[in-house]
Order: sequence, then structure tokens, then C-alpha cells
Amino acid sequence: MGFFILLSALLIRCNRQLREEVNRQDRNLSVWMTEAKSYRFRDSLRIRSVAALELRIAELKKYREADARLIRELRMRPRDVTYITRTETVVKDSLIYVLRPDSCFYYSDRWLTVDACLRDSSMYIESRDSLVQIIHKEYKHRFLWWKWGLKGVRQEMVNFNPNAAITYSEFLHVRK
Repeated sequence: MGFFILLSALLIRCNRQLREEVNRQDRNLSVWMTEAKSYRFRDSLRIRSVAALELRIAELKKYREADARLIRELRMRPRDVTYITRTETVVKDSLIYVLRPDSCFYYSDRWLTVDACLRDSSMYIESRDSLVQIIHKEYKHRFLWWKWGLKGVRQEMVNFNPNAAITYSEFLHVRK
């Protein structure tokens, strides 16, 4: 009798683990099949919303070798890493200024500094950007103030530079 109870408990535990794995792979598939959301906030702040791709440590080592190598180079253990994010931005701005053969030009604002001089053929350009990344849980169900059933983890990135746009974002959730 005790053997059947032990076997039933083992099978129930195995079934639960397999269901969790199927749900994880289903969420990963939906992340791959959907586009990242981009929208504006306060008329000028660009926001990009990306769902997390959940990888196990073995999958990280197998499919994301460059990230695993970087973790080793930083002298970290892969099991201590929870999230890996990668973001790319592009800054687009234009200045029109007619220069005389021996003139210099200087422009500066909160996000861009340009110092050009034709006399010595020098040009200094500095572009600044500010990103805020917010990581939050998405729930499957909501009722009044209760939330339950984790649907996934999302990352919201706010770009404060009005001249820059987030062109690519990736968000990995590393699970044990």
C-alpha cells in the first residue's frame, strides 16, 4: 500500500514538472512569435515593451554561448544570473550650419554637443542618452485587487532622449 502512495506522489510531482515545462515553452514560443510593442508616453518619451524569454542554464550555455562566455569572464556563476538584457538605440538629429573656410561651430543642448572647427579640421560630437528599464510581472487573471497565475515577465524601457529611438531590445530570464 505504501509503495502505491509513494509511486502516486512521484507521478504527480513528475506531471507537475512536465506541465510547468510545457507552459514555459509555450510562453517562449509566444515571445518569439509576437513583436515588441513601441509606444509614446507624455508625447515625447519613447517606450519599448518586451516580453521575457525564459531559458534554463543548460539552454543558455547551448544557445547563447556569447552571453555564457561573458558571464564566465565577469567571474559569475550562471546560476546566480537572473536576467540578461540587451538594448540598442539610434540617435538621429540634424544641424544645418554654413561654415566659412576658417570658422568654428559650437552647439550644445541636454542630449547633444557638437564642436566643429574647419581651421584644424577637428570635430567633436557627444550624444547622451538616458534609459530606464522596468521589469514587471504579467498576470493571467485579475479580480479587484487580487492577481494570480503568472503569464510572464515583461520589460518596459523608457528612452528620455527625443532624438533617439530604441531599435532592438532583448530580455532573457534565466531559470534554474
